[in-house]
Amino acid sequence: MQRDERCSPMSLLPLASETPVPEGTSAPRILLAATLRWPVAARLAMAFRRVGCHVEAVCPKDHPFDRLRASLPSHRYSSMHPQESLIDAIGAAVPDLIIPCDDGAASYLHLLWERMSGEGDANGAYAALIERSLGSPSACALASARGDMADLAMCEGLREPTTQVIASEAELNECMLRRDFPLVLKVDNTWGGLGVRIVHNMDEAQRAFRILASGPSLAKAMVRTALDRDPSLLLRWRRHVTRVVTIQNFVRGVSANRAVACWKGQVLAGISVEALNTGTPTGPATVVKIIEHAEMSDTAARLVRRLGLSGLWGFDFVLDAQARAAWLIEVNPRATPICHLSLGKGNDLPAALCAQLTRRPIELSETSIGATVIALFPGEWHRDSTSQALHVAHHDVPWEEPGLVDESIGPSWEERGLLARLKRRLRPRRPHKTPNYDAQAYDQNPYASGPQS
Repeated sequence: MQRDERCSPMSLLPLASETPVPEGTSAPRILLAATLRWPVAARLAMAFRRVGCHVEAVCPKDHPFDRLRASLPSHRYSSMHPQESLIDAIGAAVPDLIIPCDDGAASYLHLLWERMSGEGDANGAYAALIERSLGSPSACALASARGDMADLAMCEGLREPTTQVIASEAELNECMLRRDFPLVLKVDNTWGGLGVRIVHNMDEAQRAFRILASGPSLAKAMVRTALDRDPSLLLRWRRHVTRVVTIQNFVRGVSANRAVACWKGQVLAGISVEALNTGTPTGPATVVKIIEHAEMSDTAARLVRRLGLSGLWGFDFVLDAQARAAWLIEVNPRATPICHLSLGKGNDLPAALCAQLTRRPIELSETSIGATVIALFPGEWHRDSTSQALHVAHHDVPWEEPGLVDESIGPSWEERGLLARLKRRLRPRRPHKTPNYDAQAYDQNPYASGPQS
């Protein structure tokens, strides 16, 4: 089936239901959902509390959220029983809104919604809450299916690199005969740059495809669980999840992202950035520059409207080197690392959601970030503790939370086990190095003031 045959307006995803916005309260109750020990939930907790929300979290043991001085209520997440963890946390927290802080949380919320949707009593109330929080929960699954999301973007007339699902190595070889290198291979349901390979010739592409398509072996999954205390590969192996690989044209340019707060298909506030430094070649940004880009804003708004989204969502782009046109690369059904940034009216995402829930404007403090270039903590510090950006740019360190700072600059939780420490000592990591931010050089860049589109 050709892609243009799949473009009927309702063929890919149902629009979100038109359930009324819930009545606001003086202190909206926010439940942050995290399956990984990323600091996103802790930073969002600080941001939502700053605008007057009551915040709780469901997260794994020893999560950065638990290091906040306010001792906010947290509910334990179990990787062995993810949906039951969410059910228990929702029942205890009674939230007005659930914010997924990583892709796993978004995925499990979608599965829980599917399980309880259409049922009455308490189960129906859980499903209604998830739908209110995400807008259209099915969009979480669509966002993780890169081929289907690319089809939807094409149907909407959005700029996106040609993307195709590859079912076999023979299909890969046939596809490469029609495309120019470099190319990008990706596997669905991965995040943070994992499951992405940039290939420059046929041999690299074939090797990458075999690795991505085969998935983790039982031995590798058990080693990861023992050394890194990370059971995700073992759980994936146990579920025998089919791995879907896509091939995408490579766009030369700079990575960019737009994060939005939205409600029932309307964007309430947004932040657009381009990456100056990244932790790995395909990983998240560690130094960003705040920009205005009309095409990025329009693309995000059109997808939010088409999918009927609510909550916090992120959209990844590449701004091409020739015209700074915005090519949509991925959609993130979760809060991204820039969502907590306080950049003033129209650019404060937690404040926008809080205002929507309470039906009244939120008075923003005068401590909004005024800088254009921001070094994200702890990403840039971990990338290069001698980075010039830590001194020249605004370094987004939560100094008011010393416990969180200590937690963030120390070894990751996975590296604190005895076997993991031994592994690191025997084979130290080689950090990815990108050029340090140079304020003068970047300010002289003709694109420094942001693209005109």
